[in-house]
Amino acid sequence: MIEFTHIFLGFTSLITGIVIVFSKKGSAKHQRIGRVYVASMFGLNMTSFGIYKLYDGWGFFHWMAIASLIPLIAGMIAIYMKNIVGHYYFMCWSYIGLWCATISEIFVHVPLAVSLLQSVSHIDTFMMVCLTCAGFYYLPKKEKQFIK
Repeated sequence: MIEFTHIFLGFTSLITGIVIVFSKKGSAKHQRIGRVYVASMFGLNMTSFGIYKLYDGWGFFHWMAIASLIPLIAGMIAIYMKNIVGHYYFMCWSYIGLWCATISEIFVHVPLAVSLLQSVSHIDTFMMVCLTCAGFYYLPKKEKQFIK
């Protein structure tokens, strides 16, 4: 049951995150959906601490769940302190981290992806590095477009 809740919260986070990316920043819609994103991300991370099938105990994904809470919480603190630029960067990195975690999960649990990983070594890592590099490249370029 906890796995299904985790998956549901993951999809909720992915969907609300992309809606926020394309919504007007600071609008009521952005704030409403942003709250759903934060709640679903927090729930996603909390449910991850109850999943032990992969490692039979505490594992890499549990540490990454703690790491993903950092930009999420920092983004919320930033907006409460009216630091719009900080909020932009922390929340963007939270969403990028969510996509990296999604890629990682896919290559661990989806049979087709697992077989691809056996054929193309480290393709999952390559995808996550590309996504991270895109973040470092595009986030500063898009900052003025999203922050007004």
